[in-house]
Amino acid sequence: MKPSKLKLHFSRCHADKDNKDVSYFRALREKLMKKGTLSTSYKISLLIAKTGKPHTIGEELLIPAIAEVVETVLHQRARDVTNKIPLSNDTVQRRINAMAEDVENTLCCFLRQNEFPLQVDESTLPGNEAVLLAYVRFIREERFVEELLFSKEFETNTRGESIFQVVQEFFSQKGIPLQNIID
Repeated sequence: MKPSKLKLHFSRCHADKDNKDVSYFRALREKLMKKGTLSTSYKISLLIAKTGKPHTIGEELLIPAIAEVVETVLHQRARDVTNKIPLSNDTVQRRINAMAEDVENTLCCFLRQNEFPLQVDESTLPGNEAVLLAYVRFIREERFVEELLFSKEFETNTRGESIFQVVQEFFSQKGIPLQNIID
């Protein structure tokens, strides 16, 4: 854009920022860059979680791969971009946990307000550990949806009473009324 047109655009659309110092615009740019890198960090963490790869793959493989793409395709210094994307093992773990918590909260909020069938499945792991899996089914936006609600290890036996106690405890912790369960 020509400097004269840029100045005209600035005075018409951003007149309130006319008296601002250059440092204001640099800080604004940094703020916007952080938003982009934060979003990128979450998106890459989701990809890592979906593939089931170790969380260290972000630092060991993805950052070098991104650096190669940035330098080769965009002809920019890769460090300027890759140093701003947080992908350490702990960061990826934190992002995955935050996304999982958000998904669980969204599902529980939906279940508090709607009726749904519940399916429970008791399974035994190779170490002779009993696990209870609970699935819910419902219709959302005219589509049939099945979601894993929880997976809990049994502390005691796997009788019907124990199964009901685990389900009842989860529902009371999440504020989901048992009356919402249908056949």
